[in-house]
Amino acid sequence: MFKKFTDRVTSAVSNGGAAIFGDEKVRRLESMGFTTEEARQALAATDGDVDRAAELLLVSRNNEERNTEGGGGGNGGTRRRTNPTRADDADEQMRRAMEESLKVEEERQFKAAAQASVSPPPSSAPQGEKKKAPKKKATAANRNNEAMTPAGRAAAERFDSSSQRFGTGATKTKKKATVATGKKSPIRQTNYGGGGGGTGVLNLKSSGLTTHHPNVKVPKKMQDKSKEEQILRCASRLKPHPPAVDTLIRALTAVRDDPSNPKFRRVNKNTAGYQRTLHNKPGAEDMLLAVNFRRVGTDELILDSSAVDPALLYLGISALEGVRESTEYKEAKQLINFEKEIREIQAGSDSSEEEAIKRANFLSKCPTEPADGRGALLQLNLGSEKVSRRFDGDDILADVLHWIGAHGSEIYEKIISREWCLVDLNRYPVAPIDCEKNQKKTLQYIGCWPSGVLGVRPSSEEWKSGANGDKAGSVRGLGAVSASLLH
Repeated sequence: MFKKFTDRVTSAVSNGGAAIFGDEKVRRLESMGFTTEEARQALAATDGDVDRAAELLLVSRNNEERNTEGGGGGNGGTRRRTNPTRADDADEQMRRAMEESLKVEEERQFKAAAQASVSPPPSSAPQGEKKKAPKKKATAANRNNEAMTPAGRAAAERFDSSSQRFGTGATKTKKKATVATGKKSPIRQTNYGGGGGGTGVLNLKSSGLTTHHPNVKVPKKMQDKSKEEQILRCASRLKPHPPAVDTLIRALTAVRDDPSNPKFRRVNKNTAGYQRTLHNKPGAEDMLLAVNFRRVGTDELILDSSAVDPALLYLGISALEGVRESTEYKEAKQLINFEKEIREIQAGSDSSEEEAIKRANFLSKCPTEPADGRGALLQLNLGSEKVSRRFDGDDILADVLHWIGAHGSEIYEKIISREWCLVDLNRYPVAPIDCEKNQKKTLQYIGCWPSGVLGVRPSSEEWKSGANGDKAGSVRGLGAVSASLLH
């Protein structure tokens, strides 16, 4: 029915209707059941008014349905619908629909003018009587709803229900404006240290982080915290580094006892002692800065005589002494002493003839090493040093212990006495092997075939007392026995 009407509109309206009247209006009419072409033509005829366009399309559709019902089921009705010369063709229907829409609008305006002329002016209210608050100005949607016919209101209701069900053409409800208090909402800014010559400031409000993550709080930098918190945090980070803890205690104690001596208030980061104990240790340099040392260039830290604070020095020393009682410090200290003793034992053969004889005796008890590509390759970790050797599958644990004794007789003695222990590093969790109980067991039995990784470690107090310790876990190796039988 819109064929001739389409020919009468310009190509600009036909091709750019969505751009002129907006895709949202076209989608709203489509959600009511009309086609895209019908929606664009109706919007062009009503200057983009969605409600009037919906009313126009509904009136046209109702007229078409009445014509269909009036024609009946005979041939005469069919001839009236298909005859282009009749008065109820497409152009006539469109004209009548537009006239009816204009008539409804004129009636609405007439009623509004009549109501305004009848209502008394605001100044005519008697004295002593409170003036009634003026009615809120009707919105465009309310005015259009008053002017709509029952068919138009039905279409609007259908549009609302379809929007709620399918989300087509749904409009977002605006949030209520907050009550003005005269204070501007704060804009949080965070320095992120970005490069590229920028300011390094992250505007959380403009980036939307405060909207999507209102409960996220950016932690303060270490230098922005209180001195007490800085000292305690730095001390906690130094627990796995006993040399750094001991060095800082000596340095801070020297400054506290003799604050006027500039020698104790200057730290050169290029010295061998600093590089060995404090360099790259987390919290070491921050601890010095927390007690009022300051950086001078890139290689020095200086504590000015006017900046010496006995309270901060006392707090720093107390925090570091408390670290010495922690489990992490004790375990790390024990491991350092163990590695130092291992190195001294291995170097003992060069200064003691008796030790050299003992090692040669242990080496003579070791079986012949298989050729390359044969046997099981066994790796042994002695502190920071790693040694390896090949054994046959039927060699026993005693052969391995003799090979360990060839690297130091004291190592063998400490393992047998349980002061130190031999552990299988291929097993998790790592647990010591009872060497006295399993000396006659083969390498395959203890899980070191076709390869194995063993290590010598300081024993726990539980293992020194003769307990078997934790038997959980599994042993790696072909034909290996259960882990519970090795302890």
